[in-house]
Amino acid sequence: MDKFMNYVFMVLIAGFFTAIIFYAAHVFFPIQENNCWTKYTEPALVDKNYNDPAVQAQEKAKQSEIDTCNTLYESTRKSQEMYKLILIGAINVLVLLVLIFLGLNFVSFGVFVGVLLSSMIAAISYYDSSSKIALVIIVILFIESLILLTRNLVDKKEDSKTANKKRK
Repeated sequence: MDKFMNYVFMVLIAGFFTAIIFYAAHVFFPIQENNCWTKYTEPALVDKNYNDPAVQAQEKAKQSEIDTCNTLYESTRKSQEMYKLILIGAINVLVLLVLIFLGLNFVSFGVFVGVLLSSMIAAISYYDSSSKIALVIIVILFIESLILLTRNLVDKKEDSKTANKKRK
């Protein structure tokens, strides 16, 4: 029963860690709404004569204004996604550095799984940002994960060798 509870705690810690990381990213870089579209301030479409060149020019100018607004919104959104990805990655890099020095037990393993989950979800969610800095951070996270897991496996082998020597 104790092992089962350890796994439950690992899953809970991983879930909470992932939620906290994404909430922090949202707090520091909130989502801005796309307010490029007007809220039906004009009469219905049937009231306009679309064959009239003046109405066509007016509609074309309005569409051009909306397209410019959407382009600006998309560039702002991609910039925010890049910053969110960098923030999430930087926090995860720091957490993995701490875990490398602390080693893995069931609590730190839960945090490790949370780091992996939040990194993968962020990389998939903010894929459009195409940030080179974020790519470097993801590579660093991968290398740190390998170091942490390798170190943990080496420590376990040394512990089992020491235990076998004590038995003899």
